[in-house]
Amino acid sequence: MTHKEQRKADFAICRRALKLIDFADKGHTVRSAANDIFSLISAYVNIALAAIVVNGIECGEDFSTLLLKAGLVSGIEMLCWIISRSFRRRYNCHDFLLNQNLNQVLVKKITGMDFVRLEDSRTHQAFHKARQYMLERQGLIGLEMYFVFFVYGVLQLIIGLIVIFPLAFAKQTVTTGFTGFIQSVWGLLALIAVVTVLEVIKGTFINKKSFGIENEARTGVNSLRLYALGGELEEHVLHNYRSGKDIRLYGQQKLILSKIEEIVNTHCRIWHRACMRLLGPSSAFAGISILTRALMFGFAVYRCATGLLSAGDVIAFSLYFTQIQNGISNISEAIGWVKICIPNCRYVFDFLDIPDEKYMGTIPTEKRDDNEYEFEFRHVWFRYPGCEEYTLKDINLKWKIGEKMALVGRNGCGKSTLVKLLCRLYDPTEGEITLNGINIKKYKYEDYMALFSVLFQDSRLFSFSLAENVAASTDYDAQRVTECVKRAGLSKWLETQPYGIDTSLYKDFDAEGVEISGGEEQKLCLARAIYKGAPFIVLDEPTAALDPISEHDIYTKFNSIVGTRTAIYISHRLSSCRFCDEITVMENGRIAERGGHEALLEKQGVYQKLWTAQAEYYKDTAGTLYA
Repeated sequence: MTHKEQRKADFAICRRALKLIDFADKGHTVRSAANDIFSLISAYVNIALAAIVVNGIECGEDFSTLLLKAGLVSGIEMLCWIISRSFRRRYNCHDFLLNQNLNQVLVKKITGMDFVRLEDSRTHQAFHKARQYMLERQGLIGLEMYFVFFVYGVLQLIIGLIVIFPLAFAKQTVTTGFTGFIQSVWGLLALIAVVTVLEVIKGTFINKKSFGIENEARTGVNSLRLYALGGELEEHVLHNYRSGKDIRLYGQQKLILSKIEEIVNTHCRIWHRACMRLLGPSSAFAGISILTRALMFGFAVYRCATGLLSAGDVIAFSLYFTQIQNGISNISEAIGWVKICIPNCRYVFDFLDIPDEKYMGTIPTEKRDDNEYEFEFRHVWFRYPGCEEYTLKDINLKWKIGEKMALVGRNGCGKSTLVKLLCRLYDPTEGEITLNGINIKKYKYEDYMALFSVLFQDSRLFSFSLAENVAASTDYDAQRVTECVKRAGLSKWLETQPYGIDTSLYKDFDAEGVEISGGEEQKLCLARAIYKGAPFIVLDEPTAALDPISEHDIYTKFNSIVGTRTAIYISHRLSSCRFCDEITVMENGRIAERGGHEALLEKQGVYQKLWTAQAEYYKDTAGTLYA
């Protein structure tokens, strides 16, 4: 990429970043700039008023006049302070709103993207980088801040030049030689030119080197690894009170403290080395700043000594020139920081630009009163992204609403993958899946997803109320929620809850929230699947966390729970599949056998071997336990 193309791309990133900030909080950049501009104008007004008071003292004005001028200065300063504070309060309120809305942009993206992307580790890495640089001074927020800083510096420089020239040349001079040069406009321009060169050196070379050292310490490989480890400890240990049991039972306190100490010590070493490397640039920066101040005050004092400036004018000239110097410095520093922010902003947009490749379809699903739906897998092959080996191989399968099918097989044979394809969390690599003869890709995605209630073995509940978890919404039918919880086998448990279905789960947001066991959690997930009322229900190891009595209760009530809906029941326990209409046995990504329990045993194939192996296992286990 040429320098011109790179510059064009950088400008595009800047424009997009400012548009995103404006989208998150309309007018945020303008308000920020207005606040700074008002502060700048206030500073210049105060300088001018202070010079008037000092000149009045020098000219011997009477006390009442001086008192009036001093009161005027103090009053204007007070007014400026009040207005500035109200600007700042409003800005701070909107700053909080901006941060929340920018976070929502990331959350909306990751919760709405294709599931195939969500399971990709590269997506999570992109998300963490985007979240890191969205709200940091070296990222999106910083780019806006330094853009405003740049505008502030430009105005600081322009206003300073406008007010300093009339002040410097209010009196005419005809002096020649060096004194004449200092008194002339060329002398002032030369001083400004020298200061500009020194400030550019500070911003272009010294600050750039300092920024590079700091950025390396902050974003180097070791630092990123430490941030990731610290985030893991914070999320899963320090902020997760459920980890407390394991920490105490296994005496992990020393292990955790040693890891934290390692992180802190390593961070200290990284920043100590960075600080040592910053000594040189910092010394050069300070030296140039001292030199520019010396030139400025020397210039002002020399002009005062030659009778061109009064005492008040010297103060005003020095402060005006300081504003000019700071303006040049701010422009240079802002440009340096923007150059650092731009690459980091790319991480944000790289994540936001991850494409959704799944075809969403346009055909609405039929709203059939008879619930007559027929699903079919037609020569379906599937392999996960980045994998060469197929997980599913030439799957041909058909079933209708109302049928109960068990899907069994060893771990890794493709059972859960088949369900993910059926629910369109993934699309087949080859072949097609149809609903009533139409490829499921052609249906509207939201309509198609509404057909399914799925209870995965790793389903999760949130720290919301029981009713909100079951209904998956803040708007729910309380009576229906209660009925679904009872149908899932939690009648007695529900009666013990202090607030009924309004009881909060867990204590993350509510001190009176209740902790629930794994079995209770799985039953509530089952209640959520029942509440949705979809014509198709998938139960992936629904009794894995249940005790034998609860498991038997679920089995005996299976038909009443499922009703007339189609059900796919995935389980490793073959004895729990006997009540299903049909059992499909998978092996190595293929359908090995289909049929009823007795018929499959008579075949003496894969199912019979699995059944016998499990029966022997239970026999051996019982013998070991009760020997």
